[in-house]
Amino acid sequence: MNFEWHFRHHVGRRLDKWRHYFDIYDRHFDRFRGEDVRILEIGVDHGGSLQLWKRYFGVDAQIVGVDKDPRCGALAEEQIDIKIGNQADIEFLKGLGAFDIVIDDGSHNQMDQLASFETLWPKTRHVYLIEDCHDAAPRLAGAPIVYYYPWVVVAEKPERLIRGDPSRDLRKDEIDAAERYGC
Repeated sequence: MNFEWHFRHHVGRRLDKWRHYFDIYDRHFDRFRGEDVRILEIGVDHGGSLQLWKRYFGVDAQIVGVDKDPRCGALAEEQIDIKIGNQADIEFLKGLGAFDIVIDDGSHNQMDQLASFETLWPKTRHVYLIEDCHDAAPRLAGAPIVYYYPWVVVAEKPERLIRGDPSRDLRKDEIDAAERYGC
């Protein structure tokens, strides 16, 4: 069941998504479904998208929502934790820990998006997605793989996949790559 199916069958709090984002979510997030992942969404609003991410990623996912509105704290539930703070507050963001996926649907202000990205990207293990870049997509310095879509920018960390037994002793660069990328 793809993201659109989950969106169309959502029962719960209000959520608001652009239809052309659905394929982007599936392209970049599908491989993490059913996995033990930690997801951060900046911008809680009514909390519906947090519930949707919870169902989309599955029972092993831990969803964290960040919002500056203290009323959002009441939206926590099983698998969903809410942190109250500003997405441009670097010290607050540093205290959140590491995430597999970060979804920035917060202020939609480019300066806030860049502050969040620069702070969270080093501890993001896989995908960083920024929504609603209507005016202009921020340029994500330091991200090796970046995709630009209408109103969305996605940064990914490379995943080096190696299978099979070596047919000879590994070279120094192969040993270094295995240590760096965990393969």
